[in-house]
Amino acid sequence: MPKTDDSLLSGLFTEYRQMMFKIALNILHNRSDAEDVVQDAFLWIINNIVKISQIPCYERGNYFASITEHRSIDVLRKRSRHPTEDIEEQYELSSDERVEESALSSVTVEEIKSALNELSNRDYELLYLYLFKEMTPKEIGEAMGISENNIRVYVQRARKRFAKILHKRGLDHEI
Repeated sequence: MPKTDDSLLSGLFTEYRQMMFKIALNILHNRSDAEDVVQDAFLWIINNIVKISQIPCYERGNYFASITEHRSIDVLRKRSRHPTEDIEEQYELSSDERVEESALSSVTVEEIKSALNELSNRDYELLYLYLFKEMTPKEIGEAMGISENNIRVYVQRARKRFAKILHKRGLDHEI
């Protein structure tokens, strides 16, 4: 990715993350889910930076608001189809997800890429398919020959390990 894309992404993240978080939180009423929506939206933005850079600056806020709103509604739909399994498991995961969101709020694209390279091949592949390719756990499971439930667990564990890598690097000091 060219250097100008890195500075563009950094600027976009700084300028729009709070707005996007507020929109997601207003829809979802759950801090952890709202943080996930913002993270997923920015991963999509990273993947589509060429398209984003062609949008006039004055329209980007509305575009990002729309992305956030649609992703938040998707989370609500998934929530209604697949109610939260275990409240204790959810509570345990939420603290690690806060570490992950906190870390991602202060890192550059290059730091994210470097941290991703520290993951095992399986963790990297799972996060790539889940976050970048936006595949569902069912689709990933079918592609990898693993059950959907196991994929859900593997993705959560990969996210935890990724958050720990970022934490080790001291990239979790800012929200």
